[in-house]
Amino acid sequence: MPALKHKLRRNKPVLGKTLKHAIVHWNKAADQAKSLSPPYDVVVATDVVYIEETVGPLVSTMETLVKDHGVVLLGYQLRSPEAHKLFWEMCERVFVIEKVPHQDLHPDYVYEEADVFVLLTK
Repeated sequence: MPALKHKLRRNKPVLGKTLKHAIVHWNKAADQAKSLSPPYDVVVATDVVYIEETVGPLVSTMETLVKDHGVVLLGYQLRSPEAHKLFWEMCERVFVIEKVPHQDLHPDYVYEEADVFVLLTK
């Protein structure tokens, strides 16, 4: 989060506005959602799929935070086969899923074992 905050401040003149950022705890997402004032055009999530029990609350939270015709940008690495299977099954119900090809990512930041997905609301 400190690096994200720094980059957002640094890019504010280019963006022309302040972007909201927050750490969201899936098990408390319903309470947090009110204070975050959703929905948003874009939600960014990275390395969030690793415990099967949290997949349902995670997908529900992403669905709550992103507006109709919005996107979730997801940095993803397989951590748990069980959570992986359940996550993608649940996502297919609410999102159109597009994987970003590695060749389209910046070469300094692409990581062979990680992927980037764009989840579009249905």
